[in-house]
Amino acid sequence: MNKTKKKILNTAITIYNEFGIANVRNQDIAVKAGISLSNFNYHYGAKKDLIIAVFDLMNETLQKNVYGNRVLVQEGQGLSITKSYFEFQERFSFFYLDTPNILKMFPELNEKVQKQIEESYQIIKNLNYLAIGMGMMKPESPDNPGSYDQFMRHIWIHNHFWFAHSRIIQSEGNLVKKGIESLYNLCYPYLTEKGILSYKQFIKSL
Repeated sequence: MNKTKKKILNTAITIYNEFGIANVRNQDIAVKAGISLSNFNYHYGAKKDLIIAVFDLMNETLQKNVYGNRVLVQEGQGLSITKSYFEFQERFSFFYLDTPNILKMFPELNEKVQKQIEESYQIIKNLNYLAIGMGMMKPESPDNPGSYDQFMRHIWIHNHFWFAHSRIIQSEGNLVKKGIESLYNLCYPYLTEKGILSYKQFIKSL
């Protein structure tokens, strides 16, 4: 990626985070980036092109900094992965504050987002499975088969919308730490004593 494109993308992310995608014009980004509109249009001729490029950068960052750490996944380090995910959300908060409207405005992203969600589901499912094997989580009750699939979706909902929820209730302080604490309360009924201790030690280290 050349310097101008990188500058445009980083500037766009900063302004989107502050004002939201719907309220930002390409002209605003060009001015903030200190480049001419014609130069901007040379790289991104339409707002749609820029949004797709921003999302591709998001996905690249997600794969590299969160899901890409296969060692953490293989070792069942779900809390470290969740922490990285919350930090990722802070950088791209505009998307998590307005996901449904963004997908309505730019339907080209729907397939990419669905693929990302399915990958998230699988990683959460694998981490839960590893946590059971490591004695951190209780096995699924035979009286309620499929309950852990639903639990996996609840974890995804919690994590994906954590920053939107925090903004709505005007929460302050370390939102990453608060997100982990909130996830702990969600997971508590499924944790063993070993899992509870692990959570508490992780939260204390933040």
